[in-house]
Amino acid sequence: MAKQDLVLFLIFGTITLLGLALSVLCFRRALRVSGKKDGDLKMFLWAFGSMIGLIIAGMSAAYIVLPILFH
Repeated sequence: MAKQDLVLFLIFGTITLLGLALSVLCFRRALRVSGKKDGDLKMFLWAFGSMIGLIIAGMSAAYIVLPILFH
């Protein structure tokens, strides 16, 4: 693996892991808020944050990390 590939792998691998962690955190918050009265909007916002985390993690993994690993 070339030096530039290693740097890109470390940067976007970290972004992938942070995106997954954000997704899990937001999903847990959404589940916690779902049982409360008038928690629908908060649950929607936390679920939306979870989707954003998954999108960020998936995009950085699919377009940067996996091609580096398969090359």
